[in-house]
Amino acid sequence: MSSVTDSEATVIAFINTIRPNFDYMVANTAFSSCLFTLFVLLLALSTKESRRRVVFRLNVLAICIALTTSILSGPSNGKAIVDPFNPVSTNVFIAASAFVYFPPLLYDSILLTRLLALYPPSSTPPTTLLKIFAFPFCVKCARVAAITLIIYDIAKAITATTTEIFSQEAATVWFRNPNMIAEWTMQILDNMYSVSLFLYNLHDRARPLKSGEILLTTSSQGY
Repeated sequence: MSSVTDSEATVIAFINTIRPNFDYMVANTAFSSCLFTLFVLLLALSTKESRRRVVFRLNVLAICIALTTSILSGPSNGKAIVDPFNPVSTNVFIAASAFVYFPPLLYDSILLTRLLALYPPSSTPPTTLLKIFAFPFCVKCARVAAITLIIYDIAKAITATTTEIFSQEAATVWFRNPNMIAEWTMQILDNMYSVSLFLYNLHDRARPLKSGEILLTTSSQGY
């Protein structure tokens, strides 16, 4: 009876060990499929003129990097499930981690380029550009430092001698690492700043057009 109980405990422990990697693989597969579909639609619905724009090329680059991340994370998580006591090499895991954590900086920078449509560098004073882009630039520099420390912590976790130690270290890096929390916080602030400033200026510049349409409609009705 005790041997059966020990076997059940071993199986449960094994399932708990590989569950994070399994969940990540399922989510990664679903999001990769969506990105591939989005990539095909982006190419199918675009025109020759839109393909020449920098924003289109940056979007294509972002999707390609995300797909590369999925390809790299597949072997890392798959081997942790199939052969948990012999994980992938440190170099492969560090490369996969870099592709996971650094690309959001590129995605947020693409969002920031929308502000250049409202503030063209050719017609905007340098002081105004400095005031607008100083905060996101400082935030991105801080995010680079935080992500570098995160990858360093992950590298230490993957070089653990046993699966149990590796799982504990990985959980600490993912859920309780202060650098991870700082990166998430700065990413939220970065996105909120770019989106809020863009929408505010877009609304502010569209207001005169709406006022002109109202005046034109009123004059037409009076006539």
